[in-house]
Amino acid sequence: MYDKLQQLLAHRNPRFVCRVAGARKGGPDKHIAHIDHVITPPVDADTLAGMRSQLGELPELFAFYERYGSLRLYRDSVDSPGIGCASAFYIAPPEAWAELRSDVGDWFSQLDEDEAAEFLPDWVSDCVAIGEVPNSGNYFLMPMVGEERGKVFEFEHDGFEFIERGASFEDFVEKLADVNEELLRDIGGHTRYDDGVTDYQWMPSAYLHDGKSG
Repeated sequence: MYDKLQQLLAHRNPRFVCRVAGARKGGPDKHIAHIDHVITPPVDADTLAGMRSQLGELPELFAFYERYGSLRLYRDSVDSPGIGCASAFYIAPPEAWAELRSDVGDWFSQLDEDEAAEFLPDWVSDCVAIGEVPNSGNYFLMPMVGEERGKVFEFEHDGFEFIERGASFEDFVEKLADVNEELLRDIGGHTRYDDGVTDYQWMPSAYLHDGKSG
């Protein structure tokens, strides 16, 4: 389980070859963004037991948190002013879910009754917010009811879209860990990397590493 994620985390010297987002006015035509991934210790047994009691049977979700407490993927090594080190995806620890759910609710509260009926799916009042796309206003939601239970959707605040990102939690995570052209385009659509020298914003166009550690 989570084979692609384990392979990704084992890569030595991971990096993106980046191109400038927007028009380039002289200077370098590409940038190598050195990246890493941040994981925290697994969730303790008492918390996992509480999650099982509250959420019911979601074995792939619990298997993840038995191994990782949280996960931040494709983090830049350069600290950008006002942002810090940009990263592409964040899967939050369970204790952060409530705050993320509150943040998502702030977006929903902007809708009037008719708009809510048009844009919000039936399960939106019974879901958990398990993560986010940092600095984007987009969140990852897992419905707890109905046919969509256990799937993962990205709430895209621009247009109030709910985009299925995984048929299960494992499917969701494994897609984030599989660096292909589609994922690079996805990352480039919301995450910008910094060269620490120019004011250019850099978008990944290729992924490189030096093999696997161990």
